[in-house]
Amino acid sequence: MKKNRINTVINCLLVSVLLITSCKSPSPPVLTDSDKQYIKDLTTNAQDGWNRGEREPYVNRFSTDAIYMPPNMETVVGKDAIRTFANSFPDLKLYYDVIEIMGSADYAYVRGAFTVTNPADSLLDKGKFLSVWKKFPDGKWLLTHDIFSSDIPIPVRQEDTDQNK
Repeated sequence: MKKNRINTVINCLLVSVLLITSCKSPSPPVLTDSDKQYIKDLTTNAQDGWNRGEREPYVNRFSTDAIYMPPNMETVVGKDAIRTFANSFPDLKLYYDVIEIMGSADYAYVRGAFTVTNPADSLLDKGKFLSVWKKFPDGKWLLTHDIFSSDIPIPVRQEDTDQNK
């Protein structure tokens, strides 16, 4: 009888250990291919709208409190300020190349390249961008942080370089 109790206790311990070790913590929610496509589509829509002279598709990708960090100027904070910034540009063409999208079910990180031309397709600027997107409770993805920089060096005047000698 004592042997049966010991076997029962050992079996219970073994079953407990098996149950504990076989339980996996749930996998974190992932960024789906559908989420990635949603972000790519918004980016393409912003590009196409901008190239038609419409700034709202570009601006509407941003959250109300977005942080926008263009090169060679102060940070622009908030969707309304980003709209003012976007509307200040003359007629030019904007092209995006989304290179990589990574993240989770709630946040996505997008890395890419851009090209800016004048209406005659002469190159004005080219560079790279890195943006943070957040998925909101309504299922929409919006930009919360956006930074971009030029690959074209800032021109330096000859007299500036002469003064450093």
